[in-house]
Amino acid sequence: MKKITLICILLCSSLSFAQKVDLDRFYFNVSYQDLPKTIVPLEQRTYATNIITDGPISTRFPSAKVLNNQLNIYGWKKVNENASLTVDLNLADFYEEGTKFETRTVEEKDKDGKVTRSYIMYTLVTTYRGKGYAVVSAPAVAKPVTTAVVEAPAAPAKPANRFLKSTNQEAAPAAAGEASNQLKFNFSDSYSYKSSENVSQSYLEKESAKNRAVNFDLRLREYVDNAIKSANFQLNYNFGFTPISFQEQLWIMDSKEEEGTIQKEAIEAVKLQFAGMKADQPIDKLTQDLQPLIEYFESLKTKYTEDNKGSRKIRYSAYYNLGKIYLYLDQPEKTIKEGEGLIANDYDKGDGKDLISSAKKLIDKFNAAQIRTRHNPSL
Repeated sequence: MKKITLICILLCSSLSFAQKVDLDRFYFNVSYQDLPKTIVPLEQRTYATNIITDGPISTRFPSAKVLNNQLNIYGWKKVNENASLTVDLNLADFYEEGTKFETRTVEEKDKDGKVTRSYIMYTLVTTYRGKGYAVVSAPAVAKPVTTAVVEAPAAPAKPANRFLKSTNQEAAPAAAGEASNQLKFNFSDSYSYKSSENVSQSYLEKESAKNRAVNFDLRLREYVDNAIKSANFQLNYNFGFTPISFQEQLWIMDSKEEEGTIQKEAIEAVKLQFAGMKADQPIDKLTQDLQPLIEYFESLKTKYTEDNKGSRKIRYSAYYNLGKIYLYLDQPEKTIKEGEGLIANDYDKGDGKDLISSAKKLIDKFNAAQIRTRHNPSL
């Protein structure tokens, strides 16, 4: 009888735990590279920039060196000679195209809605135009790149966190020149400046004449800044390995039970492991160190098999966390598998679809670039 009572208590306790599962968001940092359209082999990733100014732009920027320093390609080395890729940015001209008045009719009415006064408000609009273009001569070869694995130094004493035992980390204390491929880009653009409204056209014309030089200079500088930004965007979209860092989330079980304690320890380990991720360094060691955590989340799928909401939430967190981990370990095929499992688990299916969508986009990027990693060395 005592044995039956004990079994009943354990079953009730287990059922209560499964039914009252709460999940909390847990954030961790990820870093990787946005892959370029064209992959140039590492040994060829050198570039040189040259900015040519003319007209009033050369007057405002007598030293093109200041602008030259603003052109950069992520993952490449800037050199003065013998560059594999050259950028010639010509900021040819900037001028005032003309002015025109815009009008707006204002009506004043009495309490009965009858128009008592009508007059016109004027706005003086000045338009400007900048002319510029860039010619980029790049290596024509875009073969797949392979990266060497960097060996980690000898490991210190093993940490206490069970999921960090095979790593070198411990959780922080709670309180403590070939064939050329030429590309051309047009950076011509127009700008406009609107004055404040006024009933007098002559007043606006006088104010415009008084402030003409200042307004011209502001629009010119805006054009040059935007041309530099546009050039940098095109250079890095086509050739650069742009670093990206942000916070991603996992789901953690909020429970004082033993499982909750283990999961908090696991999630803390995930956070610490990913904190060491660098966009331009290989992730082979990180992948290896995360295996105990992957095995733990995998075990939750078979440990909580009951068909109740609590068990489905626990399995959901396992599928979701594994899907995210695999995604940032550049293993999108495994993310798809976890997304499909999440959908079949029948709890918050939308997250499963999102995982699959993100994974397929990454696969498309890998296929287009003919490369299988978002962690490539910088020159």
